[in-house]
Amino acid sequence: MLVWTIYDISDNRIRTRVAEKCKDYGLKRLQKSAFFGELDRNSMEMLAVEFEDIAEKNLRSEDCIFILPMCSSCIEKKITVGRGFDENEFKDRFYHLFG
Repeated sequence: MLVWTIYDISDNRIRTRVAEKCKDYGLKRLQKSAFFGELDRNSMEMLAVEFEDIAEKNLRSEDCIFILPMCSSCIEKKITVGRGFDENEFKDRFYHLFG
């Protein structure tokens, strides 16, 4: 399934750890605190557990991490204002979504 991971974390060290976890799971950075990619349900849950381990000891009350699944029909309806992201980078993996 397609997954967005979006976070707002005030501590640089913790923010870097979360970003590295996203990369470890093959998600691509689209903005400084937004990653996108494909994860199966098990991987999404494993990533959530790893985020919970990080959060348990380190996140402040104002910090948050979202893991948001997105269906293919929803991404086809996206509206982009500004630069957006290079859909060609994802076409090979998600061709059925854009083609």
